[in-house]
Amino acid sequence: MNIQRVKQLSIIAFLAIAASCKKDDDQPNIPQPIINEPESITSVELHFTAQDGSSTFHADWDDPDGLGGDEPTIESIVLDSGMTYDVEVSFLDRSSGTSEDLTSEIEEEAAEHIVCYSLDASTENVLEIVSTDSDGTYGVGLNSEWQTKDIGSGNLSLTLKHQPDGIKDGTCDPGETDVEVIFPISIQ
Repeated sequence: MNIQRVKQLSIIAFLAIAASCKKDDDQPNIPQPIINEPESITSVELHFTAQDGSSTFHADWDDPDGLGGDEPTIESIVLDSGMTYDVEVSFLDRSSGTSEDLTSEIEEEAAEHIVCYSLDASTENVLEIVSTDSDGTYGVGLNSEWQTKDIGSGNLSLTLKHQPDGIKDGTCDPGETDVEVIFPISIQ
């Protein structure tokens, strides 16, 4: 076999391999990956309603320029002792100058999300927080009941975790953190 013939066969083999590796976007039966890009959460709002009907109020954490910019504005949570509150949390994106509510998207993907509430040592015995919504298996935490037991003050950490692909187990350990904020809290 001569050198010219070997070169021709090499070129034909290369072209055949290159053509077989080419992606064909026109074929509808080829599954495309689903990309679930994380949202930019710049605001967290807690909406409180006293179960006895005596009051409604909210506490907000707002950081419209995102991490690394200006410090966020944080409203303190002030609760009365001996009370029970129904609480709803909302997640918003205000990074573009408008306000996009992301809460309904989180509700639609409830099996992949959990809102975790953690109290520091000075408030863990004076406030009990229980999720009142569910994805059918585990609590979600967009709706919760807060029962104050005594007077105290400290900090409350609220974390939204994304737990896709069946890793949700009802705890806050697995998954990625979408947003984590800390509210000062006082029970009077």
